[in-house]
Amino acid sequence: MIILLLTWTFTIKQDIMWLEFFAGTGNLTKVMTSAQYKSCRFDIMDNTQPGNRRSNFMDLAVASGFALATLFLLRALPDDFGCHLGLKCSSFSKMNVGTSNRSPCTSIGWEQFKSVILGNCLLERSCLLISLATCLGGVWSLEQPSGALTEFYPAFRFTIRNIFDCGGETAVQCVRWWMAHYKSPTPKRHYAYSNTKTIHKIDKGVLQGWKKSNAKKVVTAERYVDGSGRKRYKGTGQLRTTEVYPVPFAREVCDLFEEMKSFKLGQPQLPSVVPPAIETFQQLRMSDPEIWRHVDLASVYNYLRRSKKLRIPVEWQHLMPSLL
Repeated sequence: MIILLLTWTFTIKQDIMWLEFFAGTGNLTKVMTSAQYKSCRFDIMDNTQPGNRRSNFMDLAVASGFALATLFLLRALPDDFGCHLGLKCSSFSKMNVGTSNRSPCTSIGWEQFKSVILGNCLLERSCLLISLATCLGGVWSLEQPSGALTEFYPAFRFTIRNIFDCGGETAVQCVRWWMAHYKSPTPKRHYAYSNTKTIHKIDKGVLQGWKKSNAKKVVTAERYVDGSGRKRYKGTGQLRTTEVYPVPFAREVCDLFEEMKSFKLGQPQLPSVVPPAIETFQQLRMSDPEIWRHVDLASVYNYLRRSKKLRIPVEWQHLMPSLL
């Protein structure tokens, strides 16, 4: 329904070749742009929110942000684009399990905390973007630091299973690598899921000699004792202020981009006779609310439904409620 509202609201020109969500410093997008790929990036820091605005349109957790991200994904060149999601990992990291209460068996976490709900919402919406990118014929990747419990989340596993059903058991690949091979200030192990086997080429093997060659120690956490005498840890933010993805890593992804697109998998096959859109829409089934607990698509639908530019075709008007 959200995609329909977007197509009835905007004229969609399909010309984007690279999208980066949760871009941070945006080295991937910078390198892609320098290689003449038309690119765009999304990150909450890309928009300074004025006081008179209700929401930040670069924040995927709000209605306007997710609607804009979906719109730009629809603007991608069909069967010839890539997108990367460096999902915010703070709620899924091992250091946060004391708060989030996440584990491989309880990856949803303790939903009494706003930070847990926010992390779940961002991941579930990222899964929808992955599904849309797959259907549009794009190549995608989702990156997380080693130990992050993202890969155990029900909505993510459900999304991967759907892609397996369309493209086979090799339709989604997982790779793990050391970022120190790309001149990172810390060794930092990462993993990524992608719908192309080419993603394995970013793994440069075993990390050797890092401690000897890297004399400068980067402190990523401050240790202190609180008033009750308990040991505490606080992140310094140093890895955020430096380049999250080193330039050599971005160049490696850029060099592999054409090959990645050539070996992408998982796109559903169209039937020999494509039924009318209304017929397909009426046959859609509701998703499992236990899997999509915090995606909150109703707020996105209501946001788009109120648009003054929206023009719903007459034959569809009885199918589109005023509000959800």
